[in-house]
Amino acid sequence: MGTKNYHKNLDGSYVFTDTRTTLEAHEENLARIRELTTAKIFEAGYDEIWQRNAALGIIEQEKLQTGTAYIAACRNEYLRCKALILAATTNEMADSVTFIAPPVPEGL
Repeated sequence: MGTKNYHKNLDGSYVFTDTRTTLEAHEENLARIRELTTAKIFEAGYDEIWQRNAALGIIEQEKLQTGTAYIAACRNEYLRCKALILAATTNEMADSVTFIAPPVPEGL
């Protein structure tokens, strides 16, 4: 399996080496975006407990709609990033995809 490394030379300069295949870069970046999506959803207060309560119908309707919309927005951003990563033809293109988190709803 390939790696991505920065090396510091004795003269203070840095050298970047990337021995990953494009498929490995895709897999690594998809995992990164997936973890970031989950983290943003949880940071907004929509963790597994909230989602379970929503599925059970315990959450108020207004909060449910707000939370569902936020989770859907995060999922749509994930899908946008996933499409860009899978379409990337170089490791640099796959690495450059940035997840742009939607704004967190107010009044949680």
